[in-house]
Amino acid sequence: MNQRPRLKSVAGALVSLSRGIATVLTGAMLLLGLTAAMVVVQGGRDEARPAGAALVPGEAFDSALTPEQRAQCDRAANLYRRGMVSRIILTGNSMFTSLARQYLIDQGLPPQVLLVDEKGASLVEGMRSAADIARAQGISSVVVVAEPPAMLTALKVARDEGLTAYGSSSGFISVNDNPYAVAGGTWRYLKYVFAGK
Repeated sequence: MNQRPRLKSVAGALVSLSRGIATVLTGAMLLLGLTAAMVVVQGGRDEARPAGAALVPGEAFDSALTPEQRAQCDRAANLYRRGMVSRIILTGNSMFTSLARQYLIDQGLPPQVLLVDEKGASLVEGMRSAADIARAQGISSVVVVAEPPAMLTALKVARDEGLTAYGSSSGFISVNDNPYAVAGGTWRYLKYVFAGK
């Protein structure tokens, strides 16, 4: 006789556990979906407006800039030539900053408008370090010129570091056409939000 009440309580506990797991999984899927949508939308926006500097993050692992990185540099140079920014901050590993700096000088930009930060081993570290440089130069607003999948994270870090930040994607990579880029951008953003990295 005592077996039935025990079975009912075990069955009830399993049903409650199943509902809890389903709720957590549904919430996680909604979070991933919403974040992926934010990565796509922000990656396609151009919010360029007058600011103290253009901020160009990147990493290079070869002796030449990729077409995407050249597009970022071209976008930053265009903002400078249009008078929207008076400085360009390059951040990332030393190979990227060196190549990007030379590319921009070759495009006719004066070397004195280029601020270089080589401390960024990752997007987040580079953005934090670039924010320090901006503040030291009296720059409070930036136009971030990042690759579309990285834009959401780059803007979040810049804003968390106290800068007024706007995005101006190089537009070279369409996040709509590259689900791996969207997944990478989603992971990068959530990792930063929840782990600060």
